[in-house]
Amino acid sequence: MADNFWLNPSFEPKRQFRFLIELSIGGQNLQFLAKQVDRPSYTISSNPHQFFNHTFHYPGRLTWNSISMTLVDPVSPNASKILYQYLDSIGIAKPTNQATATATTITKSSATNGLRRLVIKEMGTVPGTAETKVEGNWTFLNAFLTDVNFGSHSYDSEDMVEVTMTVQYDWAEYRLGDDIASGS
Repeated sequence: MADNFWLNPSFEPKRQFRFLIELSIGGQNLQFLAKQVDRPSYTISSNPHQFFNHTFHYPGRLTWNSISMTLVDPVSPNASKILYQYLDSIGIAKPTNQATATATTITKSSATNGLRRLVIKEMGTVPGTAETKVEGNWTFLNAFLTDVNFGSHSYDSEDMVEVTMTVQYDWAEYRLGDDIASGS
């Protein structure tokens, strides 16, 4: 019964609410604003090959799936303002005249430089204490925003305004402890 981890008093499962986000957009650290974030996921395509009456499947390409994140939008720092300024930082200008309407170009470099850092830190407790520590972290490499929803207002609610966004990235790296992947 030594393999029965539920009976092991030192066993501690990862909890959904024990996480920190290191999120830097336009030089602003938005770490404390995170309310929810997806963990990374990937898909490996399957390529079928038919041989007589049989079909055999071979692994194809690896694709990292986008993640979504929800932030609370406080008065200061104003997450809406920072995410709106992200558009300027990646090369999108307001189309107020012909020159700005036709000169806007988003590049991979500008998009990934606009979202400087995205790391999900998984927190755990030190056994026998109330102390917390970083158990591991996911670093998203070459990440950029693909969708931002600034939320809504309503007179029949006292809820906080939330901003949701979708992040695309080339790959994610997982490291144990507080060791951050290089290239982040």
